Amino acid sequence: MNTAENPAAHGWFRFDRIPRNHSAGATTNGRASSLPANCWVLGDEHDVIVVDAPGEPETIVAAIGDRRVTAVICTHGGRAHTAAAVDVAWALCAPVLLHPADHALWEETHNQSRYWRLEDGQRIAVAGEQLHVVHTPTATAGSVSLHLRRLKALFTGDALGERCELSGPRPTPYRELALLSDLPPDTRVYPGHGDSFLFGEVFSPTDRWARHNA
Repeated sequence: MNTAENPAAHGWFRFDRIPRNHSAGATTNGRASSLPANCWVLGDEHDVIVVDAPGEPETIVAAIGDRRVTAVICTHGGRAHTAAAVDVAWALCAPVLLHPADHALWEETHNQSRYWRLEDGQRIAVAGEQLHVVHTPTATAGSVSLHLRRLKALFTGDALGERCELSGPRPTPYRELALLSDLPPDTRVYPGHGDSFLFGEVFSPTDRWARHNA
């Protein structure tokens, strides 16, 4: 059974969002969120990567079916994005990947459960594509974004907030997001909460000029 919603497909490569029951009062980095965290599944009919496992592990596992899972990647260590990560990884015989700067957050939910280290600049292969890991510590110290360059797609977790709002302080986003601000404006962002949007809606040409001339 596959219960995934498919918002985008690039030839054989798909971005599937696993639907979840809305959970009122869910929080992101200690703040109330109007939308539950997304679980994204990236890959093809044979190999996939899971990006965030916020809850309902049975639903995620059912959507994967008999495909091989390269990794369960956590875009940050907070419970809102990792609550089901250990259960999903165990059921699918896959490693959990997390940036070590969020180790304390991880332990709050998962105690001594182990994970593999996720590092800035790391490349993770899946279904003929490569995810490039970018450390974007706006929401938490270990927050990361995942960039599929050829497909012009960016999975940001909570680095960028809902409805194109920066989750970090608006006056100084450039230090943390400098590696992202030069991306093409037609790069599509798949956030940790809510629907996708174009990167150009976040960083306007004026923003880019200001960063380069700061």
